[in-house]
Amino acid sequence: MSSASNAATAYGSQADAAATNALIAERAAASAYTTGSDQAANIEQRGAQTKASQTAAMAANGIDVTAGSSGTADNVRASTDYATTQDVNTTLANAARSAAGYTQQSQNYSNSAGALRAAASSSSSTLTGVSSLITGATSVASNWYRNQRAGVS
Repeated sequence: MSSASNAATAYGSQADAAATNALIAERAAASAYTTGSDQAANIEQRGAQTKASQTAAMAANGIDVTAGSSGTADNVRASTDYATTQDVNTTLANAARSAAGYTQQSQNYSNSAGALRAAASSSSSTLTGVSSLITGATSVASNWYRNQRAGVS
């Protein structure tokens, strides 16, 4: 009887731990998204700085940097924009994959918590059934013993 109670308590504790782990994994998923967005913003900023430096360097070397006036300047800026966009998209995709992994982990922990809570409930129900059986058996034995002492068959 004590064993069933201990099992129910253990399952409940494990379920609580799994639920906590699920919450931690969900927070990690949110953090992965935020980190990825922050990194993407930094990449965009660095790309803009690079493009500005390239434009300044071309102008200092006598290249016409007015948009549409020089194929070379436009091509350099377009290449920088393309590389920046690729880096941003890769960073965001990596963040999304990381977050998806944490979300899956959270779901696994949540499923585990549910199963452990069911096991705790089942152990508790078993404990109640065993307790009722023992109480009933004790009552029957007590009545039988009393009747035996009184000479009732």
